[in-house]
Amino acid sequence: MAIHRFDRLKIGLSAFITLAIWGLLVWRHFHAGVPAHHLLNNPELPTVSDWYGGLLLPVLAWGLLSLAGRRVKAADYAGLRSIVVGLVAGTAYGVAMSVTFFSGHESITNSLFFSLLPLALFLPVYRPECLLGFVLGMSVSFGVVLPALFGSLMALVTFVIHRFIGLPLQRLVGLRTGADLRGAK
Repeated sequence: MAIHRFDRLKIGLSAFITLAIWGLLVWRHFHAGVPAHHLLNNPELPTVSDWYGGLLLPVLAWGLLSLAGRRVKAADYAGLRSIVVGLVAGTAYGVAMSVTFFSGHESITNSLFFSLLPLALFLPVYRPECLLGFVLGMSVSFGVVLPALFGSLMALVTFVIHRFIGLPLQRLVGLRTGADLRGAK
């Protein structure tokens, strides 16, 4: 049985992510030490060590890529392309949030985070590949656990917005047809 193109991508990307996170953790261990991050950036709240990311990120990558792959047919290059675009867009979004936060522009970081809500009216930003990209983009700066928690919460909220407000609204104004809506799931 031949390995499907997406399965090769999933295996390769999951292996790369696993090696990258463990390489980063080992490098940090021997240099400045593996950091821990306070919940909500509040020193009064508990910290979460980046070591947990070494376990969580490979599992998250494999699981989210498996979920994303359920939408791809054997020869569906458009579906594969949409997964890659979602992964890259999520990564860019996470990097942008990290850069704005650590450059002292926390108001821009908050605006970026909450701008996902109106964006969800038009785009399926809740998809697994977008969440994985978001976590990857923020993992170097914030570790894996905190972006995974907040990203999962935001994915749930944006799913509800997209599915129950955005798609009906798009259908109402004629941007989408019933066939488009069935394909947008």
